[in-house]
Amino acid sequence: MSTKEEYLNMLREARKQLPSVVASGERFMPPKPVIVIEGKQTHIVNFKEITNVLNRDPKLLARYLSKELGSPYFLTEDAKKLILSRRIDPRQVENRIDRFIGTYVVCPHCGRPDTIIVKVKKTWILRCLACGAETPIPKI
Repeated sequence: MSTKEEYLNMLREARKQLPSVVASGERFMPPKPVIVIEGKQTHIVNFKEITNVLNRDPKLLARYLSKELGSPYFLTEDAKKLILSRRIDPRQVENRIDRFIGTYVVCPHCGRPDTIIVKVKKTWILRCLACGAETPIPKI
């Protein structure tokens, strides 16, 4: 057997021992925010559901939306609903939640939402549990 044939046989054997590639093909689809305007307030009714799917602390997302939309907020006791203290166009709220997801949830390397936020000294890092990448992110 020639060296080339031996090499190809070793490659075939090595390939058999590799784990199968996991490609679920699923897309990350966070719930669409249910927004209700009541008087001079904007209510995100399914806020808890959104933060659960994103695997983020409700206070973090509430603080981000408050800063981005320029509105004080009130989080209900059970964090089921977020109340912003002024009328805000629902499209703006959806847009800011999408931006939050792009910056603070989805891994910029592999595109998976399986991430956590880690604070190292004064720097916030988005750590991907799927591919292991670590990306610095802006502090909220």
